[in-house]
Amino acid sequence: MPHYAHSLPDEPNRDLWEPLGDHEQTVARLSASFLKRIDAGLAPWGDLLGRWHDIGKYSDDFQNYLASAGSSDVHHSEISGKVDHSTAGAQLAYGKSSPLGKLIAYTLAGHHAGLPDWDVATGQSGLKQRLDKKIPCWRKEVTKELEAMELPKSIPVRSPQACETFCKHRIASFRVAFLTRVMFSALVDADFLATESFMAPEQSIIRPNVSANIADLSKAIDKHLERLRADAKPSPVNKIRNEVSKACVDAAELNPGLFSLNVPTGGGKTLASLQFALRHAAHHGLDGVVVGIPFTSIIEQNAKVYRGVFNSLGEGVVLEHHSNTDPEQETTQSRLQSENWDAPLVVTTNNQLFESLFACRTSRCRKLHRIARRVIILDEVQSLPVDLLTPTLLAIRELVESFGCTVVLCTATQPALEWQDDFAIGLHKIRNIIPTSEKLHERLRRTTVQPIGSLCDEELVARIDAENQVLCIVNTRPHASKLFSELRESNANFHLSTRMCAAHRLHVLDGQIRPRLEQGSPCRVISTQLIEAGVDVDFPVVFRDVCGIDSLTQAAGRCNREGRAAQGNVYFFQGERRPPPGTLRMSADHGLEIARHFDDLLSPEANEAYFRLHYWQQKDRWDFRQVMDAIGRDPNSMEFQFRQIADRYRFIEEEAETLYVPWKKGEQLIRSLSESDYPPDRKLRRRLQRYSINLRRHEMAQLHAAGAVLSFHGYATLTQPHLYDKKTGLTLLKADGIVPPSDLMC
Repeated sequence: MPHYAHSLPDEPNRDLWEPLGDHEQTVARLSASFLKRIDAGLAPWGDLLGRWHDIGKYSDDFQNYLASAGSSDVHHSEISGKVDHSTAGAQLAYGKSSPLGKLIAYTLAGHHAGLPDWDVATGQSGLKQRLDKKIPCWRKEVTKELEAMELPKSIPVRSPQACETFCKHRIASFRVAFLTRVMFSALVDADFLATESFMAPEQSIIRPNVSANIADLSKAIDKHLERLRADAKPSPVNKIRNEVSKACVDAAELNPGLFSLNVPTGGGKTLASLQFALRHAAHHGLDGVVVGIPFTSIIEQNAKVYRGVFNSLGEGVVLEHHSNTDPEQETTQSRLQSENWDAPLVVTTNNQLFESLFACRTSRCRKLHRIARRVIILDEVQSLPVDLLTPTLLAIRELVESFGCTVVLCTATQPALEWQDDFAIGLHKIRNIIPTSEKLHERLRRTTVQPIGSLCDEELVARIDAENQVLCIVNTRPHASKLFSELRESNANFHLSTRMCAAHRLHVLDGQIRPRLEQGSPCRVISTQLIEAGVDVDFPVVFRDVCGIDSLTQAAGRCNREGRAAQGNVYFFQGERRPPPGTLRMSADHGLEIARHFDDLLSPEANEAYFRLHYWQQKDRWDFRQVMDAIGRDPNSMEFQFRQIADRYRFIEEEAETLYVPWKKGEQLIRSLSESDYPPDRKLRRRLQRYSINLRRHEMAQLHAAGAVLSFHGYATLTQPHLYDKKTGLTLLKADGIVPPSDLMC
């Protein structure tokens, strides 16, 4: 009797279904090849995972279900409890004589529903419970050779050194759990691709086939920087940028590992760091580059620059992945839509990058094996959450030591993550690409910071109105919106926040703010902190609401950036509202503490004192979310709580939901989404990212209650354009269910 892996919706002819043996072989080949890139010793594990992952499909129960399911989603059916074919492989692996069977049992059991916890509360199903679960009989149909396969004898996990600062057992547990997640990643990506080639061949065909290699990208950025230097007017700032670029070129041939690029804002580190990364990757045969950025708001700017640099190399070279569009419901189609970072240059957010390293869901984990053997640029690395420092720094270290990565820690301030006597979890052996960075900071200083105490909104608005060109940065979107509404009416006033989609923000920056700044025309901008890191603007005056010294340094980088004035002025004030509880408030409190003791808040001494207070002396907060407890201390027991790990490791505790908005081209893209087949084209979804905003669940619920949201193929779209203001973006206050006639017109 033939056995099948997949049927086709509403297709009764079994000759057109996918034979189970073919699917197993394809997944085994892909999974083995993915893991072999990382370490040749992992290839046999990939082969075994591929051959065993669907072994439960040999049962009569599953084959009968497949025949009767029609257009039902088999993967979703397993998750909902209608059919279970994943537990079989886990039980087979665990029953082998090797203790390592437990390790891959997690992967096999979770290849549809996600990596499970070892043990869970009564009534739920952890791996421990599933290993004892009664499942449909599959053994009578499977070949003896497949069932008799043995586990490889070892896995290539480095043992912690004797002089480790951390508990050796804790590091070993972390490494085994991390490797399990990477093997899981290789299996699910292989399974996704194999399933896609059968169930959605038209989508499989249009996957990017990038012909450009890393050396081509490296040559392209070299030529781009040469053109910029040729066109640039001689100035002290441009001279320093050339020095930074040269230092990056000189360091590129050094051995892979940990690097820091400590360059003040305006020093050209965005392109210089990428120049280093591409040259380094080309020289050492690495697979690509990942750029991690703290704010979504900066990604579209950087990605636009990168696309301009590499435009001649064709589509698919740059992947911009930031929106929270990973589907909540794991189905066959959602699996096919998830990103696997199959591009040589990936631009993403730090939270997308790091949360993926600790994720348990298949769609979030799929990309992990492709992060190995890449150069990872972490921009503004000092912005990593204090409450997650221990697992985050261990992950950085693991990427370097076990997965062939080079990590570049970019910052405009003093390095915050390097080992110190009172910062035991800090990173060792970091090589500074710019060895004389302190002198560079002095040479690039173009501003003075003046603490001016408390300002009520009325006083602040009056001071902003009195300036010709001024930037005011506050800590919350409501505060920014309120200040903007209270400014004297003028076409020279602009607002920036994450309530505006990326395309809208770029339009305001490129089409209005930057031209006015260049021409000397009036320009007053109210913004949240999104403008601080990487947004290239140059104001003579900046007001910054109370914040951490690292954020203050970033704000100062938007002031007199090109050195046009003898000195720029940054005013550090306390607004009417304290920052919201959490990281923002703690950073602000620490910033105020430093301001009481230092006259020069941009000095290296003030920065060091701030990081000592904010990072190094916060030992009780380094693993405040207790991620390490969910990993465990005993590597031999392998009792990992993978779902707890994922739940606890979140940059933002409440997961955001994505809303596509009909701003300019976004309206046509949403119409295309509504008219598209399922699943939507990947290119369409990637283009839509620039017309999306992220909302909290209660905010999305408010829009649903007002009848302002319509979902197409699982993607939420805004249906009432009056809720999207042309100056401030989405306005939830107007979501009262009252729809103006203009929104009802076709």
